[in-house]
Amino acid sequence: MTEDELPLKMEGLNVDAVYENFVYQIAGDTLQAGDNESLQDVVERDEKIKNLKKQIEVLQAKIRKEKQLNVQMKLNKELKSLKNALEEM
Repeated sequence: MTEDELPLKMEGLNVDAVYENFVYQIAGDTLQAGDNESLQDVVERDEKIKNLKKQIEVLQAKIRKEKQLNVQMKLNKELKSLKNALEEM
């Protein structure tokens, strides 16, 4: 199936609801909405998750390159807090 063949269902009682429904259909599993969560909240949460994952990757690279044990331990502590923050989301 190509992008031109993507079926979209027009559902909703107003333009905002139809728009949000389109966004969720196009995004698929990448955007997961919670109970009573607006589209803006979902997108902001998704951006924060992406940002945290990028910070974690950068920090892991720094840890691998660092030679001093005390600095590695400090970076590992920071890494653990970032991973905890990611899990809470």
